[in-house]
Amino acid sequence: MPPDITGAWVLVAPRHCRRALGPLIRAHERVRTVRVVELGHGRPPPPEAWIEWIDGAAGALLVGDRHFGPRSALPGPFVNDGQGRLVPVGWLPDGGNEALARFAETARRVFRRSRARAGPIALMSQWDVRYLALAGRMAANVQDQDPTLSVFQWTADRITRDDLVHALGTGPGLGIYFGHGRPRGWAGYHGLRAHHLLGGASEPTGAILSMTCRTASRWGVGLSFSEEIVLGGVAAAAVGAVSPVHHLQNMRWMLGLAGALGAGETELGSAMRQAAPHSDRPGSAYRIIGDPLVPLIGAAGALRLGSAIWAPAPDAAL
Repeated sequence: MPPDITGAWVLVAPRHCRRALGPLIRAHERVRTVRVVELGHGRPPPPEAWIEWIDGAAGALLVGDRHFGPRSALPGPFVNDGQGRLVPVGWLPDGGNEALARFAETARRVFRRSRARAGPIALMSQWDVRYLALAGRMAANVQDQDPTLSVFQWTADRITRDDLVHALGTGPGLGIYFGHGRPRGWAGYHGLRAHHLLGGASEPTGAILSMTCRTASRWGVGLSFSEEIVLGGVAAAAVGAVSPVHHLQNMRWMLGLAGALGAGETELGSAMRQAAPHSDRPGSAYRIIGDPLVPLIGAAGALRLGSAIWAPAPDAAL
C-alpha cells in the first residue's frame, strides 16, 4: 500500500458489487488508502453512520439499491464528519454488473490522465439570453482567475446537438451546462437526453455539471439523466439537482467554481466544496453521481480535438 498523502477513499456498497468495481478500487489503491464498507441490502445508510466511515477521508462513494434515488440516498453533495468538515460523497445506483463495470472502467480511464491542471472546460447552455450570459460570464471568470486554463464555449447558439455529442466525445476534463433541465435531460440543443450521448464518446468527460433544475431527480423516470450518463460511461461523475434551483444560487456556485479552478483545483469534490455558497451547504439540492474524487482532467488529445470543433461566435461571419 502506498503512503496515503491525499486522504482515504471510502466505498460503501453491497458485497456483490465489489468485483465489477475492481478497476476503480485498484486505481484508488495506487495513490491512497481505500476503505470498503459492506452495505447489507443496498439500503442507503442513515446520516449518523457516515461519521465513523469518513473519518480522515477525502471522499466516499455510495452504491445502493436502484429503487432509491439521489434525493433519498444522500442529504447533499457533502456529509459532515461530525467535526464540521464537509466530505464530498457520490451516489451510484446498482444498475447491475455490466453497468457498474462500465462505470468503473470509465472512471479508471479518467484517473489515468496525467495532466497537472484541470481542463479543457466545456461550457454549454440553452439558446437563451440569460443562460448565454451565464456561460459567457463563467468563461470570463475562469480566464480572469487563470488565463492558461482552456475553455470551449459550446453553447446552443454556436453548436448543434449532434456536434455537441461529438465534441464531448473528445474527452474534456469538465463540462458545465446552464439552462433549463428536467429529469430526462437538458432543454437546450432541441432537447438533449442521455440516449443521445450513450455510445458516442471515444473518450469520457471527467465530470458533467448540470447547473439547472432536476437532472438528478427521479420524478417520472426510472433513472435520472445524471445517473444514466454516469452508468452509461459518458462521464466518470455528474452533478445534478434533485429539485428546482434558483438562478441566483447558480451564479454563486459558478463564481465559486471559477475561483476553485483558477486556484489550481483538479478534483471534483474539492472544487465543489470550495465553490459551495455558504447558504447552500446545509441542504443543497445538488447531488454528486459517481466518484467525487474524479480528476477534472481531459484526455491527451482533448485540447487539440476540441479546438477543431466548429463553434463560431454569434457575431462571426459565416
